[in-house]
Amino acid sequence: MVAFLRMIAFLVAGCVIVPSQANAQHEIRLALFDTVTYPLNVLDQHDRLVGGLLKDFQDAIAREIGATPVYTVYSRRRVEQALTIGEADMVCYFSPQWTEHRDQFMWTISNLPQTERVVVARDKPQFNHFPQQLIGKKIAVRLGYFYPSMSKELAAGKIKRIELTDVPSMFRLVALGGADGLISSEAEIEGYFKNFPEQRDLFALSKTAFSMTNTQCALSRKSAWKIAQINHAIRHIQSTGEQDAMLRRYGLSEK
Repeated sequence: MVAFLRMIAFLVAGCVIVPSQANAQHEIRLALFDTVTYPLNVLDQHDRLVGGLLKDFQDAIAREIGATPVYTVYSRRRVEQALTIGEADMVCYFSPQWTEHRDQFMWTISNLPQTERVVVARDKPQFNHFPQQLIGKKIAVRLGYFYPSMSKELAAGKIKRIELTDVPSMFRLVALGGADGLISSEAEIEGYFKNFPEQRDLFALSKTAFSMTNTQCALSRKSAWKIAQINHAIRHIQSTGEQDAMLRRYGLSEK
């Protein structure tokens, strides 16, 4: 009987202690898009990740679940493959709306918002009612991006879509008068002004958001981490005000 009780005590102790120790030593492998720069990702002169909203946010998730964050940069096309085969555990600042393979991943609760605004030259009238005020206008947008809120107007030719591959080209086109405005996310706009601070006073941003997407994190179905763990961490980060503080730190909207 004594031996039996000792065996039970040993098993109970093992169930409590061993997973905790293993969890504390576990890494969470986080994927980053190579096209994402300041303020989402901040790199040093050797292209090493040293800061940014996404690092702050994902470091906080790792802290909450007791994991060590390990970051790897992938091309946009490689991120989904890395998650699918289990090479990476998770990517954040993503959305089921942005992928045709949404069912291959587990999705967290909504977290970091992506807010798009319309930018015009400072001396031109601002647009704040969408899509009505954009009708008859030439608008610079990113090549391959989808804009649901004005898709009918674009299809009917009521709004002229000028596609460009990068944000600096969009700003240059607006400055030269080749487009009446551009549509970009706050993060991309802030990234542009970070690189070209002298340009900030030359442009005006719409007070009304053109669109707002509450992004999510996509978790690999092959990850050892559970979606419930990640969601619990995100809820805590949000409830304490930590997420809002991160957004303010980088000049982004909280909603």
